Amino acid sequence: MTAAHPTLLPSLLTLGVLVLMLLRRFQRLAGPQSLDAPGRRRLVVRPALLLLITVLVLLAPHTLAGYGAAALGALVGAGLALWSARHTRFDWGADGHATRYVPNVWIGGGVFLLFVLRLLWRLGPFLTGQVQTTGTQGFDPSAFVSSSPLTVGLFLVFAAYQVVYAVLIVRAAKPSHPV
Repeated sequence: MTAAHPTLLPSLLTLGVLVLMLLRRFQRLAGPQSLDAPGRRRLVVRPALLLLITVLVLLAPHTLAGYGAAALGALVGAGLALWSARHTRFDWGADGHATRYVPNVWIGGGVFLLFVLRLLWRLGPFLTGQVQTTGTQGFDPSAFVSSSPLTVGLFLVFAAYQVVYAVLIVRAAKPSHPV
């Protein structure tokens, strides 16, 4: 029996952590979510961080096709968020405020699946050790993001969906703002 390649273990550990993070994220798409103070804070903080990452991604140099894919992805993501928010169910408390919401699993899950599949497609060579190095050490995030308009476009679908959906849920949770 031969020994495993020495770089295989860190790649497998990274993949394991990534899978656990993605499963946790999908659980937030599939089940009832609380709208208490920590739940509302999550609905504000996470999209704000995602918006910051999106701005950083857009500041990286892209081709015209990359910026076009980003714009199209943002429009598609926002449209899907509007559609998903209309299909979100709320549980209302005695005071007239929403106590929790149940997201539409099919719409959010589809957006999530697109993001995961494209992420795995882009990370596949890194995880399997098939990356050809040309004298540079390490991982260059700008080359990772800007090399493919499809990656940028699908990332913007995911980011716009998350940000717009969170804003709509926070607005709809108030008794005077139904979706």
